[in-house]
Amino acid sequence: MTAAVWGALSSASLGAADFMGRFSGRAIGATLTYGAVLLVGATITTLAVVLSGIEIVSSPYGWGMAILQGISVSVMCILLYAGLARGPVAIVAPIVAAHPVFVLAINVAMGLRPGAAEWTAMAAILLGGIMIARSAGAHPQFAGETGAAEMRTTVLISLGACFAYVAIVLSSQAAAPVLGELQTVWISRCAGLVFVALILLAQRTRISVPREWIPFLGLQGLLDAIGYLTFLAGATSASPHIAMVVASTFSVFTVFLARVVLKEPISAQQWIAIALITLGTGALAGHA
Repeated sequence: MTAAVWGALSSASLGAADFMGRFSGRAIGATLTYGAVLLVGATITTLAVVLSGIEIVSSPYGWGMAILQGISVSVMCILLYAGLARGPVAIVAPIVAAHPVFVLAINVAMGLRPGAAEWTAMAAILLGGIMIARSAGAHPQFAGETGAAEMRTTVLISLGACFAYVAIVLSSQAAAPVLGELQTVWISRCAGLVFVALILLAQRTRISVPREWIPFLGLQGLLDAIGYLTFLAGATSASPHIAMVVASTFSVFTVFLARVVLKEPISAQQWIAIALITLGTGALAGHA
């Protein structure tokens, strides 16, 4: 398959998995939900490592960065699911998707000198993020006496997930060249599963999933794993930059599902902001 197809499969899979997190997060909690998703993901990536026959690279630095990635992914997804459970999706998903602007800022601080295209993309993402934040106050969900406080909490949760995503990208950039993409994803999934299990134990959460939610969580975990594995396939294809650009649109797919399934109101300003963030993210991914 072409890089664009791999990227589209990754975008649709991750976008759908995130959207499903809104419902499972509300039903059984964000942490337990992501623990179940990780269990599926760790199982699938372990099978992929075994069946592919890749040589396991032993590198303390690479393993450390992959473990850091797993912890960062866990923090990001737990916050993302918590934010999506609160809603609105059209506020939460675009804020999280604005993470490339912070990645670029850190790379600049480390000596990278972006060109005009990167600076333009960075400006577009910043403008889109500001527009999303400003539009939040006018959303019907935040009407009433407690609306302002609810809005601030949702925005802060979304920003937390966004910053965790920055850690994901930076640790991935460090681990993948040393270990390879598949081994990095495998270690990340397994480390994340252990991390989430420790959180659940510390919270003394009863690890019990209602029987009726098991198929839902299984599908959510499968889509999440497919999203990462198809992104990996695109990243190792003949045109990895195309796969990265297309895959970066996963948040738009999440918002699209919210509009179609939940009938969530999305203003013209929010659509413009989503477009700016998506185009900016795609431009930065294409130059990665």
